[in-house]
Amino acid sequence: MAVAQSLTGTWAGEVTQTGKAGSFQYTLILEQDGAKVFGTATSSNTDGTGAAKFEVGGKLDGQQLVLQEVLQLEPENARWCLKHIRLQVIEKQGVTTLEGDWEAQGCKPGTMSLAVRQLAVGSSAPQSVIRDPRSAIEGRYSGHLSQSDRDYGFYFEMKFEADGTGTSQITSDGEGGNATHRLRWTFDEAAQRLYFEETEILEETVPSWRWCMKSGSLFFKKETNRLSLTGDWTGYIEGTDPKVGACAPGKLYVEQPVFAELDLTEKTKLGAPKQHTPVEVRSYQNKTQRIVDVDRVLEVKNKTVRIRVWDNGTIDGDVLSLFLNGELIVKNHRATRRKHETIVKLDKPTNFIILHALNVGSISPNTVAVSVDDGFQEQVVILSSNLDRSGAIMIKEFTVK
Repeated sequence: MAVAQSLTGTWAGEVTQTGKAGSFQYTLILEQDGAKVFGTATSSNTDGTGAAKFEVGGKLDGQQLVLQEVLQLEPENARWCLKHIRLQVIEKQGVTTLEGDWEAQGCKPGTMSLAVRQLAVGSSAPQSVIRDPRSAIEGRYSGHLSQSDRDYGFYFEMKFEADGTGTSQITSDGEGGNATHRLRWTFDEAAQRLYFEETEILEETVPSWRWCMKSGSLFFKKETNRLSLTGDWTGYIEGTDPKVGACAPGKLYVEQPVFAELDLTEKTKLGAPKQHTPVEVRSYQNKTQRIVDVDRVLEVKNKTVRIRVWDNGTIDGDVLSLFLNGELIVKNHRATRRKHETIVKLDKPTNFIILHALNVGSISPNTVAVSVDDGFQEQVVILSSNLDRSGAIMIKEFTVK
């Protein structure tokens, strides 16, 4: 048995099935040990409405890759074909592709075509990957990240630069403090998928804590009020490798709010040149000289809402205030597990809740959970603030388009 080359890396392309029009998007994350290969695969509809994740294993014999989807990891409520796949490793003009057929018990067979998705920091994207500034991917996204082996979550932020580099920032609701990673990314415009990989740790507040080096495939969605990225991640503990130091996997969601022109005023002197200041945020910035980061957009069906705030992680003495449209609604509150609540009336179509940190506790920054309950549902957001920057939520009236 001859091993032709290493197939370790991320591969992406399409899958067809006999009798079905169109194709499925397919992403294969492989590790290779000699002739053995193993990893995960994700198959999804081109419109992002359905997806499944599989554990895969197989072998490389010469120029033939034989794979089996051995277990469906997600979703739990719908079964997909477990494919037996035979692919030829084809090299033409320096480009490697995987081409071949698949079959599965109880399913009609089909074909598969994949290309490697390996990108070095600072290099240009492969021809098959489209990274177009017009897609509006670049910029700052914030949200949350979960991990399957623990009962708390993380505040998570990603910044994407136009050259395919960027950073991620993670803040633990438990131990570990926070860390900033360097990352690289590509965007497949046809599949509306962003592929990212953390490559090194730039900063960390607890040097003894070992973070996961994460990578994943995220589905990009553009809505009226937000741009969002959501999906699964896998990783390995810093200082190890994927074979011996695999982390428990998880999910992440980040978004970038989209402001309507009516919500904006002149460009802020405190923020980045291309960012605008929402009208309701302007007075707060002028008073405090702090930059406001609008992290999330929530839609509500009632003008009267119940606001709750609490420390959902390690109780470390965070003291905070909350502002609604520049008006103080919670003053000098020490966050604990107990949910402190206040009822407010939203008097504008677009409203802003700002988390103002009065200290950063024993674990910087000041990170708390804030929920907005309109009587129909309670929506929970993790916000992070320090003495220079304040996290915020934009709340809009729900309207039927």
